[in-house]
Amino acid sequence: MLVALVVVALTGSILLGAPGSEETVLPREDQLIQPEDTGTQVWPYTSRSRSTTGRTLALNVLIIGDPDQTRRALKRRAETNWTAVVDDDNATIGESEWQPARGASRYTYVTVDPNITGRWFQSEYQLATGTYLGQRVHIRAYPAPSGNWTAFQAHTEYWDWLRLRHTVTGVAPGARFLERDLRDEPFIERISREYHGLGGGGSDGWITIIELASAAGAAGAVASVVPLDPRHRDVADAAVLPVTLAGLILGVRSAGIALEHAIPGVTPKLFAAVLYPVIVAGPPFLVTMFARDRPATRSALLAAAGLGAGIVLDLGAVGANAVSVQFVLHRVALVSALGLFAVGVARQDRQTISGGAVAWLVALGLPLFGIL
Repeated sequence: MLVALVVVALTGSILLGAPGSEETVLPREDQLIQPEDTGTQVWPYTSRSRSTTGRTLALNVLIIGDPDQTRRALKRRAETNWTAVVDDDNATIGESEWQPARGASRYTYVTVDPNITGRWFQSEYQLATGTYLGQRVHIRAYPAPSGNWTAFQAHTEYWDWLRLRHTVTGVAPGARFLERDLRDEPFIERISREYHGLGGGGSDGWITIIELASAAGAAGAVASVVPLDPRHRDVADAAVLPVTLAGLILGVRSAGIALEHAIPGVTPKLFAAVLYPVIVAGPPFLVTMFARDRPATRSALLAAAGLGAGIVLDLGAVGANAVSVQFVLHRVALVSALGLFAVGVARQDRQTISGGAVAWLVALGLPLFGIL
């Protein structure tokens, strides 16, 4: 049963995550919006490729003003003095510590003349605030090739230890965060929202419009051991495996964030590389320690419950309120694989142990190769 569940979950996750056609498709005229009265139009989405078939997230923030001025104002927030020059006076920049960020290549389509075919443009810069290995707000900027505006794709995301990449949790929250963060800045003249009516990619048809002031200048589980009464030993013994599994998942998240704060000069990817082996080897090790010579069915259920609880609690800790079907199927595959491994350990059945271990590694490995 567990083997079938692993196979079905992984197959469904792979099919849902399979890339679509790479055929180059340009946006239709009715899929473009005009940021200002210059004739320039932009496709209000981003794409993995130079084609609408690779559409990902919606552009949700538009800053009206000189693109270079916009870039200086935002990137100055990443500097250590946290001040901006406005009318020759020093003014305090906001509290959010925006830092330069890196992410996968994303493109959008812009046309500067209705009679001329437009072009695909890659994001010119990226910024983020929050923690790389926790949760953060991540923005990609697309300055206009002609015109005084910059389009942004802002989203919230968290680091997914079981896929070794960031998972987006919301597009609208990213725009709202940027609104709140910039609202009281002296170089901002007005913030409003406009309805363009194009849904998809996390868009509800609204886009945040932020106007720069005309005079604006340039411009972040501890386990305890208690002696047990023999009468309660069996209950406590059963609780050890799920508690330690959940604690492992949450502990890796906490350790990553702690290291990121403690050593800010080091790329968070180094901490991810150091901690990821704990995610790979930790659950099977704990199952081997606490499921041996125990009832097989109970061991499988306890292992699945512990890992499942850790996943759910971790999602809550990073504010992931909505997940995709593909995400759920991948987690079901992981939980089922660990349950199968626990059955093998409890029965000391090498064949079942090997099957569970292979299923566990396959489920973890597929995202590393971009399959999920």
